[in-house]
Amino acid sequence: MFGPRRLFHLWMAFVGLVLAAGFYWGWQTWEEVVGNESEHLQTLSAAVATSTHATLHGLQISLQLLDHQLEGIAGRGASSQAYPLMHWYLQMQPQVAAVGIATADGGIFTTGKQGKTLTALWQELSPARSSTPTGIPLSAGQRHALRACLQSARFCVGPPVEIHTKPGDAGIWTIPMRQPSIGRYPALLILLPLAQGRLPSWQHLPIRTEGSLYLLQTNGFLEARFPVPTAASFAVPQSGIAVRYLQSHPNLQSGTFVGLAKAADQWRMGAMVRVPGYPLVAGVGIGYMTLWARWWDLFQGTFWGLLVLLGLSILGYRYLRSIDREREGAAQALWENRERAEVTLRNIGDAVVVTDYNGQIRDANPAAERLLNLYCPEDCGQTLNQFLTPDDSVENEGSPHPATESPQREPQTTQSPVQVNTATGEPRWIERSAAPMHDREGGEIGMVWVLRDVTEPRRLQEQLAYQATHDMLTNLPNRRLFLARLGQYHDQTLYPGSLMVGILDLDGFKQINDRYGHGFGDALLQEVAQRLQQLARGSLDVVARLGGDEFAVLFPGIESIAVAKARAQAVLDTLRTPLEVEGMNVLLSASLGLTYYPADDTVPAELLRHADLALYAAKDAGRDSYRFFHEDMDQFQDRSMEMCRMTEEALEQGCLVLHYQPIVEAQGGPVGVEALLRMHHPERGLLPPAAFASALDSPRLARRIGQFVLATALRQNQSWHQQGIPLRVSINISPHHLLDPDFFSDLQTALAAHPDLPADAVEIEVTESAPLQDFRKAQEVLLACHQLGVRVALDDFGTGSASLTYLQKLPAHTIKIDQSFVRDILHDPKDYAIVSGVVTSARLLGLDVIAEGVETLEHAALLHQLQCQCFQGYAIARPMPAEQIPDWVSRYNPLFAQDDSTNTNQ
Repeated sequence: MFGPRRLFHLWMAFVGLVLAAGFYWGWQTWEEVVGNESEHLQTLSAAVATSTHATLHGLQISLQLLDHQLEGIAGRGASSQAYPLMHWYLQMQPQVAAVGIATADGGIFTTGKQGKTLTALWQELSPARSSTPTGIPLSAGQRHALRACLQSARFCVGPPVEIHTKPGDAGIWTIPMRQPSIGRYPALLILLPLAQGRLPSWQHLPIRTEGSLYLLQTNGFLEARFPVPTAASFAVPQSGIAVRYLQSHPNLQSGTFVGLAKAADQWRMGAMVRVPGYPLVAGVGIGYMTLWARWWDLFQGTFWGLLVLLGLSILGYRYLRSIDREREGAAQALWENRERAEVTLRNIGDAVVVTDYNGQIRDANPAAERLLNLYCPEDCGQTLNQFLTPDDSVENEGSPHPATESPQREPQTTQSPVQVNTATGEPRWIERSAAPMHDREGGEIGMVWVLRDVTEPRRLQEQLAYQATHDMLTNLPNRRLFLARLGQYHDQTLYPGSLMVGILDLDGFKQINDRYGHGFGDALLQEVAQRLQQLARGSLDVVARLGGDEFAVLFPGIESIAVAKARAQAVLDTLRTPLEVEGMNVLLSASLGLTYYPADDTVPAELLRHADLALYAAKDAGRDSYRFFHEDMDQFQDRSMEMCRMTEEALEQGCLVLHYQPIVEAQGGPVGVEALLRMHHPERGLLPPAAFASALDSPRLARRIGQFVLATALRQNQSWHQQGIPLRVSINISPHHLLDPDFFSDLQTALAAHPDLPADAVEIEVTESAPLQDFRKAQEVLLACHQLGVRVALDDFGTGSASLTYLQKLPAHTIKIDQSFVRDILHDPKDYAIVSGVVTSARLLGLDVIAEGVETLEHAALLHQLQCQCFQGYAIARPMPAEQIPDWVSRYNPLFAQDDSTNTNQ
């Protein structure tokens, strides 16, 4: 048998031979077609030239005969005597459309169907041509050639002229001819019409439909062409391949040419023969596509035969190759199976040991040698038991000695991992499986053992299990494990007393984290975890980290409420002790929410939720304290959720509105208004903010409500400014909205939507809640508002612990004294002292002061004495709808005149 390469080369040589034979035969066929067609074109062009010569020579002789007959006419009436001869001439030459005789005085008389046309053509070419249009269109080339023909001393054939018998008809091309006279008349003229572009004598020639006949003058004018040209014209000299060939061969008698016909945009082959005795050549042309079609008719039989021969050679080659491949495939498969088995055995990651029927080792792969510390063939013949010993420190499922198990007829499934000591003494976890080997008769000859070292995966599994249940930062149990332990304690009765569940949150941790960085914060959390673990009673108590700065504690066996309170206080006291973090003492406190089971008889998840509610109560109580859960907290949570739902529905249904409470100067008029939110309830009527206060700062609604208030208040204030009421509108901003990343963008959008409202006509009021949550963020936002031109007011000033810090670090323009201080200044010296101090401090700092809650004129008078210049309260006006503000402003009288006398505002 041939090898695959040699067989391929032989087949390629055969294919090359077939293709070469095909190309050679195709070329020979093409040469034959071209040669035959060339001979045919030469013959046909010679026939056209002969026919044309006969026609022209006949017309020339007939005109000379007519000229001889005209010599005998003389005297008056010669023209009338010439007409019978001219009619006789037309009867003898029926193909002639008109005949005319030129007179010595430049005139002409004609007869025939186109006699008038001949007369008009003569007049058109006459040197003494009148300005009257003749109706015969002539190009400059035609005109020049025709005049040259009229002046010729020999028989002359002029370029064709298009004649229109009726306006708008297709026109008939006719050839004018001139014969010089030897008698009294200067010349004789005739018009020979073309029939579909051809001479009458061409009608009996064997013309093919795909070919063309033409008659050319040596000066390039086309005298006749069949079929009638579409891309060329009789009226102008031609420049096609036939003319170029003729001009390049001026002495041509006959010839054949090939070229690109630009007018028809195709390659053509043609032949031409000079017409004897005349400056004309007759030609025939045919397109190359016709030659290709004739070539294909002759060659297609050979082509299909060669194609079939190539197809048979491919089938034969593939058949021979399939036989060769089968032989090669069998040998390759045998080699691959052996190689695959060896390579797999040597490179597989699992340890593979082959034992005989008696359990003695016969072979082992490198992985088994590394795992068992054996070397083949030195250790072959020993049993597996000599290399694997059980680890008595752990309890294994099943036998740790694979070789002691009896062989099975079917492969064993993977056994549970067992821990054994290898020959090196190192304990390892081994997963094993085995399969029997058989001889040809089916008898068992040994076993193949697969031993997989799963020590590292088992360690990784244990590590992942630990990570799934523990917090990686503090190594405390996470929420998942805490709930599992809570469920265990909840379901068992091993410990007497109650089970106390608590959630702890660090006070001010976010500020510490932002101030010193996340690394410092993580170290602080680790220190807190250690403190809480030290407080735990061994493995009995559970301390977990739920996330962020939130921890959970689980204290079983609480015997009384006093013990529960003592444990809660111990947790807080533990964290009050300064913590040392990175060489720095950190003072910290925490808020703790607690509940205990079975007094709070519910499922574990609810116990954790109740502890969370108690945590919020501890925070609301001022932080650094603990609170126990009671049912009112759950009801309060339900009311809060219902309040948020009601507020959200009111916002979506357009039931939230703004009322405005005026702010006035003591000795002047109104300077501003505070926008106060109200809700139109379908059943309860108009509700004040206190009825839905908790929803105003909820994370879900704070920004949406804030956007609504900003847009509504600024739109209304712009309307007042356009009415000539230049008030400043104060807008309360909730802490959640102020600290929202998009708050400043919301403010810019609202200001941009009201370009006629100055930025300083807008004042935002903030309380201490937002700075307490994130002082740095609040400071940055308020500074950006200040740079934008918006005023900042510190609301409820004096009620919080950080108010003096606000005056120092926040960019405030106005201080609003809380009404809790203003209400009792008439009777409480302490409130009087606080208000006086705030007014004095604000005046020294250059800040405006507004007293809230001015209920009576006596309050206003006392505040005026303290030099507090702006008031807000029921003594001035109650909050009112926006449409009432203009009328109230127009009717307002100052509280104090320059002489400090009081006025009354209705």
